[in-house]
Amino acid sequence: MKNIKSILKIAVSSAILTVVFSSCQNRDHLADAYGNFELDKTFISAQAQGQILWLKIEEGQKLLKGEWIGQIDTMSYHFQKQQLIAQKSLSFAALPDIQAQANVYLQQKESTLINKTRIDNLFAKEAATQKQVDDINAALDLIKAQLQAVETQKTKVYEQIKTIDSQINTLNYHISQCAIITPISGKVLTQLSRTGEMAAPGKALFSAAPLEDIRLKAYVSGAQLPHIKLGEKVEVQIDKNSQENQSMDGEIVWISEQAEFTPKTVQTKDERVNLVYAIKIKCANNGQLKAGMPGEVYFK
Repeated sequence: MKNIKSILKIAVSSAILTVVFSSCQNRDHLADAYGNFELDKTFISAQAQGQILWLKIEEGQKLLKGEWIGQIDTMSYHFQKQQLIAQKSLSFAALPDIQAQANVYLQQKESTLINKTRIDNLFAKEAATQKQVDDINAALDLIKAQLQAVETQKTKVYEQIKTIDSQINTLNYHISQCAIITPISGKVLTQLSRTGEMAAPGKALFSAAPLEDIRLKAYVSGAQLPHIKLGEKVEVQIDKNSQENQSMDGEIVWISEQAEFTPKTVQTKDERVNLVYAIKIKCANNGQLKAGMPGEVYFK
């Protein structure tokens, strides 16, 4: 009996030591923070209003920056542009008539100057009256005023043409905005509009995200917050298999300024009542990191 009791005591003691050792070992290897990888979404919106003539995207499709992926109807802008071009042609058509009128006044001015010289000479010899001198000067002043009016009319026509050109440039800009060009390189996450639907400025067409710019969003406690800083290098671990983790370098690129309750997906129910601060850690992605993948953070 004594041997059996001794054996039982040894077995219980060994079990307790194993649990204690295991607990200490697990505690020593607890991560400093936990979280999940996420992509920074960019919502690509329409910049013009009209029907989407075609939009060649699919969820999961990889896009290159500057790629032409869709087109919004431009017919309304086209008709407005044609109307302005016609107005511009009419304005140009008025210029020859204005110039012809100016040529008439220039000819009259030349003849009047000749007569003025003749009358001035006669007046100097007391062969012409003061009235004749005044009349010829008044005629000359009238011709000058008429020429000035013609020049003003011509200036107005050129200003009108300049205004029409500005309006045409504005329409050309709006027409260019009807081409749907992706502003970033990345993967299409969610398609929100399709061919045949109506687009409007600010209305999202789809969401995309650059795959290389994936970040681990983790949470730290208020006690940990004073000991971390932007730009700090950390160690990030992800699951390699059911038994091992894979380690990689990361850098803290964002720290929240506001506390929040721990998300349900991160901690246990008892720990969810704690206030934590969100941080984002940038890691180099060679294709193995995926949105939603869990990760652990170890501060160095």
